[in-house]
Amino acid sequence: MVRVIPLTDEEKMSIVSGLRSTVPATKLVTLRKLQDIAENRPEAIVYLDVYDKVTLNEIITLLNQIMEYDPDEILRREAMITLEKIKKALGTKFSTFIPLCTSCNSPIDLGWSYCTNCGAEIKSMVFEEEVERCKNCNNYISDSWKFCAHCGTKLKEEEEEVLRCPNCKRPIQPEWIICPYCGYRLKKKP
Repeated sequence: MVRVIPLTDEEKMSIVSGLRSTVPATKLVTLRKLQDIAENRPEAIVYLDVYDKVTLNEIITLLNQIMEYDPDEILRREAMITLEKIKKALGTKFSTFIPLCTSCNSPIDLGWSYCTNCGAEIKSMVFEEEVERCKNCNNYISDSWKFCAHCGTKLKEEEEEVLRCPNCKRPIQPEWIICPYCGYRLKKKP
């Protein structure tokens, strides 16, 4: 069993404010801190994905903004490296599409009924990227959902057996040599 030490509210606030900072050194230190967390505590990133999608989406949005708009080439490169490390920590759960409220441009979760920032109804929003809707209730759904978060309708049949680490029982990729969650050796060195 892996003991997950989630990011504290102070750490999350520090990361978000560091990524928003206008001081390049602060952004760089924050990017490196986020890289360190993604490498050494990937379960903290996965925990964010499960329990605090708003913060994770905000971090990813800020990383994308730095990559696209920051005038400093070093910061753009570090933001790209950080995003890749977060993707690696999230594994197959990572999705590049982050829905934003069409009224206030805040990150939203497709499982919500209303934007938590401005109160706009999510069901009536139209996104740039095509997002599937539930055939039963017509609310937006995520492609990773097996059941609709709004009405409970079954969306997907069970997929093939997921490969799991024999030690911590967490999902793993077949090409991994060592479990990134518990350090268990999955394969002998080639």
